[in-house]
Amino acid sequence: MNREKGPSWEVYERLIARMFADQIQTDLCVTPNAYIFGEITGTKRQIDVLIDDRHNTDNSRRIIVDAKKRARPLDVTDVEAFLGLMDDVRATHGYLVSSSGHSKAAEKRAQEAASLRIVPLDRMENFDPSSWPRCLKNGCAKGRIFWDGYPEIYLVARSTVTPADRRVVRFIHYVGKCDRCGRFHVLCTTCGDLMSVSEDDEQDVGHQCRCNGPWFWLASIEEDHEGRKSAELHSIHGDKVVTETRRSL
Repeated sequence: MNREKGPSWEVYERLIARMFADQIQTDLCVTPNAYIFGEITGTKRQIDVLIDDRHNTDNSRRIIVDAKKRARPLDVTDVEAFLGLMDDVRATHGYLVSSSGHSKAAEKRAQEAASLRIVPLDRMENFDPSSWPRCLKNGCAKGRIFWDGYPEIYLVARSTVTPADRRVVRFIHYVGKCDRCGRFHVLCTTCGDLMSVSEDDEQDVGHQCRCNGPWFWLASIEEDHEGRKSAELHSIHGDKVVTETRRSL
């Protein structure tokens, strides 16, 4: 049976998100199909791929990506519209990606603030985002989970016979977000539990998997020093709290 991949432009956007997530530094996190507040326009702006600092409530390194799937090359107008979007959401850098190239004038207009890239459509041949796990949020029927981080939690196991003997046990997790509603998800690769973690539930006291380890997962909404809000997913192990991924709002 063939899977329903969705509109080809949407598949192209998810492909670009996956490529950036696989290539960027691990201290940055990726959100596909993000919606963030435009400070000039005062409205929510849709961002094909948003790249932010992973561990801190810090939006000073914000990068945005616009994925254009079209028959014609990008021109100066496309670049100028993208630079305006960058200004509105206070992005420090941007990538304008095209499936059909760009003009020389567009390349000159981009200058240093933005980078132009070409990703041909043949890269989509073996890429199928409909194979990603389904979002667990009620009412999000078509959402798929985009994994953008792979944190490890360590436990030290000591021998009851020889206390000096010890070994380190690693618990590897996947963390990510729904590509439609943005809901955080955590997958424990040890027990296989998939957890849905909401950042706006005041009654949420945390989520644990069947491993029943001395850690849990909790999400919250935080602000940076300029009042910009982010939804953040935290792993909490004893007195250690680590922000494992974020989603700017």
